[in-house]
Amino acid sequence: MLRWIILWFCLTTTAFADRLIIEPEAGPQPIIAAIQQAHHTIHLVMYGFTHKPLLETLLSAQEHNRTVQILLEKAPYESASENKKTIEAFERHHLSWQGSIPDIRLIHEKALMIDGKEAIIMTFNFTHSAFNNQRNFALVVDDPSTVNNIEHIFSADWNHTPIHTATSVILLSPDNSRSGILQLIQQAKHTIKIYAQHLTDYETIGALAKAARKHKQVDIITSLPLRSSAEEYLTRAGVHLHYIKKYMIHAKVIMIDDDTALIGSTNLTRSSLDDNRELSVITTDKNIIQQLNSTFHADLQE
Repeated sequence: MLRWIILWFCLTTTAFADRLIIEPEAGPQPIIAAIQQAHHTIHLVMYGFTHKPLLETLLSAQEHNRTVQILLEKAPYESASENKKTIEAFERHHLSWQGSIPDIRLIHEKALMIDGKEAIIMTFNFTHSAFNNQRNFALVVDDPSTVNNIEHIFSADWNHTPIHTATSVILLSPDNSRSGILQLIQQAKHTIKIYAQHLTDYETIGALAKAARKHKQVDIITSLPLRSSAEEYLTRAGVHLHYIKKYMIHAKVIMIDDDTALIGSTNLTRSSLDDNRELSVITTDKNIIQQLNSTFHADLQE
């Protein structure tokens, strides 16, 4: 009898596991497939959107009676007209979208929610360069609690109601991203590995330097040169900066002690931490960490 109870439990218990999308190797197909597989609702939050096949996929989903709602930054920083053609297409096809959130400087979050059952937390925009010459990642999450919390954030932003996340898994700017990232850095016992598009926030730079001075191995992969003062301060503390040319580093990833990773839209800048709408998710999935580590070490060789 016990054996049958155990067998029944194994067959009826759903296992939830994160999945990783690695760009530019995967291309846009995983995102296109996720949209095409939607049964009833598609919620998207995006900063830059110029990728025509992804646009056509969303419009097709609406034509097939899926409910599509999109939060898209109306005027990206220093590129106010970037999303103009996409927005015009939304309006021609009467697709439901909004371009701002009250009291939020920029919508920089990159998240796709399918049927309220799956959330894809991305470091990339919906642009052609994201899938061709940028290093990026996306974390696919199906844990009901995490997905429900992300949907709750979307609903609040869509309806222009205040939202404060109470979960330790989700870091939301300008709510708890700064405190959450500083806590991750401070809890490191051995190693900190970072993909950073930008690194200009003084408090974060100070925390990384402090970790290195405490003999933690701190490695940062980026493409854009840091300010000379920040670079000198970090290297003097023992932080290892790695500039690679094969890809433009657009990823925003922090790995702690090879057992925890943060993936999402949050740059290590003051505006990203304090002013914009950003969303990142913490994972401890061993398979995800292994894939991130393998990619990180491969990129170090470039």
